[in-house]
Amino acid sequence: MVHLFRGSQRSQQYRRRWSRLLNFWGRTILISSLLATASLTLIKQFGLLEPLELLSYDALTQWQPDQPSDPRLLVVGLTEEDLQQYGWPLSDEILAVILKKLQAHNPKVIGFDLYRSSLEAESQALLAQLQAENLIAIMNVGSDPFTDEVPPPPTVPWERVGFNDMVIDRDGTLRRALLFVGAEAAERPFYSFSLRIVLAYFDERDLEVRFDAQSLSLGDHQIPALTSYSGGYQTIDDSGYQTLLRYRSRHTPANQISVSQVLSDRFEPGWVEGKIVLLGATALSLKDQFYTPYSASRGNDFSMTGVVIHAQIISQLLDTLNGDRGALYTSLPPWCEPFWLLFWSGVASGTAWALKRPTVFVLGLGSTLTLLWGVGSLGLGQNVWMPLAEPTLGVMLASGLVITQKLLYRSTHDWLTDLPEREMFIEYVRRALQNWPITTHDQPVIVAFLDIDRFKLINQSLGHSVGDRVLLTLVQRLHNILPATAQLARVGGDEFALLFERMPQPAVDQVLDRLQQELSQPFSLNKQRFSITTSIGLVITQPGHTYQPEYLLRDAHTAMYRAKSLGAVRHEVFASGMLAEATHRLNLESALLDALTNQEFVLYYQPIISFQTGEISGFEALIRWQRPDHSFVSPTEFIPVAEETGLIMPLGQWVFQAACDQLKLWQQQFPEHPIAVSVNLSRRQFRQIELVEQIEQALTTSKVDGRYIRLEVTESMVMDNAEDTINTMMRLKALGIQLSIDDFGTGYSSLSLLHRFPMDLLKVDRSFVSRMDHNNEDREIVHTIIALGHKLGLNIVAEGIERHSQMALLQQVHCEYGQGFLFSAPLSSQQATELLSNHPIWC
Repeated sequence: MVHLFRGSQRSQQYRRRWSRLLNFWGRTILISSLLATASLTLIKQFGLLEPLELLSYDALTQWQPDQPSDPRLLVVGLTEEDLQQYGWPLSDEILAVILKKLQAHNPKVIGFDLYRSSLEAESQALLAQLQAENLIAIMNVGSDPFTDEVPPPPTVPWERVGFNDMVIDRDGTLRRALLFVGAEAAERPFYSFSLRIVLAYFDERDLEVRFDAQSLSLGDHQIPALTSYSGGYQTIDDSGYQTLLRYRSRHTPANQISVSQVLSDRFEPGWVEGKIVLLGATALSLKDQFYTPYSASRGNDFSMTGVVIHAQIISQLLDTLNGDRGALYTSLPPWCEPFWLLFWSGVASGTAWALKRPTVFVLGLGSTLTLLWGVGSLGLGQNVWMPLAEPTLGVMLASGLVITQKLLYRSTHDWLTDLPEREMFIEYVRRALQNWPITTHDQPVIVAFLDIDRFKLINQSLGHSVGDRVLLTLVQRLHNILPATAQLARVGGDEFALLFERMPQPAVDQVLDRLQQELSQPFSLNKQRFSITTSIGLVITQPGHTYQPEYLLRDAHTAMYRAKSLGAVRHEVFASGMLAEATHRLNLESALLDALTNQEFVLYYQPIISFQTGEISGFEALIRWQRPDHSFVSPTEFIPVAEETGLIMPLGQWVFQAACDQLKLWQQQFPEHPIAVSVNLSRRQFRQIELVEQIEQALTTSKVDGRYIRLEVTESMVMDNAEDTINTMMRLKALGIQLSIDDFGTGYSSLSLLHRFPMDLLKVDRSFVSRMDHNNEDREIVHTIIALGHKLGLNIVAEGIERHSQMALLQQVHCEYGQGFLFSAPLSSQQATELLSNHPIWC
């Protein structure tokens, strides 16, 4: 029962945290979507989005494929060649001949798309043709249907006259047609030229024309009236009964012949019989062209003449009256458009929140816009015009709002774990201190600082992606263990802070003990098992004292370091002495900076002895820090600080230059005694980009041959990023420098890689040498290392030799060199020079 209760409690805590996080995401997405929708809806009321919507409509129209030519139509065009041959305007006699030849093949309707407000004298032949029952003439009504008319031919009755039905948008593009104007004050309704032709084609007596406020009815077929808010329109003059023009083709919707072909009988009679024949001008010089949605460049290539535009409208109306529901464009109802906009804004908001990486976000946003325009294109293909500019801007605006919120969120929360970061955690502590009853003993504010032991090893050996997954696993376990009232934050790479309010210290101790126990339980990732241990420091407020949140976190961090130094899997409570230690370390760092500036460092040299000659073959340069009061600071104390602060870089460069300068002096003093100097490289030195250039400059400055310099690196350093290591080593070898693996046997080596490194020497660590004359196991290890080194063609240097017995054992296995207190402790440069002058021989 206890286990069941704990499992239920953990799941509830986990659900609460995720519910809080999801609620925050949901609020962000909803607010961003609503703000984008409200803003764009308001902007739309002023018609500011209409130009963009019309451009998007044009783009979608251009994507639609052309339909086959309409077999019900024939366009007879007056071309440039016709103008040259017959002149302009065409004479009544020529027009009469054209109409007579067309009528001879029994067309269903002839649309006379040429203005002819008056007739020439003795034009009886044309008068006779204009009286044909199947002929529809055109009149121009200008910008106002009731004024500025260019009347039709005087002999054509009103029932066979239609007005020019083209409506130009503000950008000069023709996208809609005015079909009918029925005004109660007018004596008679006005029919468009195209509508008159269609009614004549179907016999107007069978198609009763009715109209109301929303639509125009032709028999049983309704044509919804285009309004000022249809599709992407927002401010158009929607008087009369207009419809959005569906272009059948970007060039011409029907077969087309010229006037010359008609006059010379060079056309197929079947193109005329029973068809609608439109007679109009197609010559560009007559300037009867209109820009269309295909005219993106406003070039003449995609402009259409009036007669072709009429053919487009007539084809659309014919399809409508034949029951083709796709012949007329529809649009979303006005009440639906805000939801359309809200939907896409919500999709963009969710995408912007869910995708973290900039590249992935750009791809996600692009995919959202592609999907939006794909839906719009499919919709227009089904003759549904859905606004696109408005949701496109909504996608961008909502994404921008979410990104802004996300940046604000990410500035206070960790991107990987979604935990609060340091500044937010300090704010939580500040609020807790404000609410803390300062006189109580049993409800303190407790801040804990948690660090993962050896986490850097996971990152270095398995990569940061595995390290991230380890962190996520740890955070999940922390959520499962911590009480719901505890606040968790990530304040560093592998460092976490915890805040406990209104909990007595014994209860917090129990939580931390259980936490460390649970975290240490093994788990598997990528078929590898991990066991995490942690060090925790905590600070507890005391009654009667005032605290600053930054200091509480600092003190908890100090206590964590004490716990780490005392051993893993433990927690320590902050004590005032810990702060003194931390202050000492900080002072040491400051003094280290001054020491580098004031040149307080000196080099000591420990001799390296050749077992073949018993003479000194070289020295290892060892740095020492001598304070102004002549006291020394141990390298074990200041080297880690220099590594951590980055001072090891200039310090290491100084060591190398000083060692080269000293070597040059010895070469001048003892030309008959060639010696080499070994210099240790730290990990940070070895990885710096300018390493080879700095060493080359030091060799040039001191005029030392690189053959007499040995650079020592540890085996763990060379195993990190082997390819880059080999490249760096080859560049160093090009300078003549010898390379040595230091402290061999104490780190991690891959024998499959070791032979690839261009090394010259291998140094056996002192921990094995110091026990080899008393411990058979250590002796065998030393023998194995030396044998391995010889197999790889390396010379061997044994460190830490203190007894003659150790030297004898090393000579038996043919070790080439040795160093240690048996021969000499590290010496100052003056002492080392005196030692060289005495020419000592040890074996």
